[in-house]
Amino acid sequence: MIKSGGSFFRNGTRCTIGAVILLKGLPYMVTVSHLFQGEGDHLTVDGIKFAVTRILKDYDLALIEIPPDSPVEITEFGVPAVLEQAELILEQAELINETHVIQCRIVNSGASLVYLSFPRLNMPEPGDSGSPILQGGKVIGLMSSVTLNNCMGTAISSNILRSLKR
Repeated sequence: MIKSGGSFFRNGTRCTIGAVILLKGLPYMVTVSHLFQGEGDHLTVDGIKFAVTRILKDYDLALIEIPPDSPVEITEFGVPAVLEQAELILEQAELINETHVIQCRIVNSGASLVYLSFPRLNMPEPGDSGSPILQGGKVIGLMSSVTLNNCMGTAISSNILRSLKR
């Protein structure tokens, strides 16, 4: 089944499906575009070949159309919760894919990006690009980049992913 957090392969490298959305009634995989050269690039999911349908460079997103008869799980999106006002505690979140789960905290959230803080000894790896960031069981963003020297990362906000469905 094609779903958020699942894997695809590009040039023999395991990569992560960030989300599965419906656009005009058709299912699409969404991941980060920096994994690809451009539209038409090939990838494989469960032995089936796909091609990148569309690149949204402004948001570092790639859309891959999925045949309508394919088994998919449509992603449920949430809204990033940054701070509990009374306690001023940073909110817990998780980066999740088929190889591991990494705990993180939401530091700040804007219209298009979510800023994350990771534990010093449990940082995302290069294959984690595109992984969904979950909070309360819902996807609030897709991992885009990480800065190792300060254990911070950025994710593409679920606000952008939800706006694609319009």
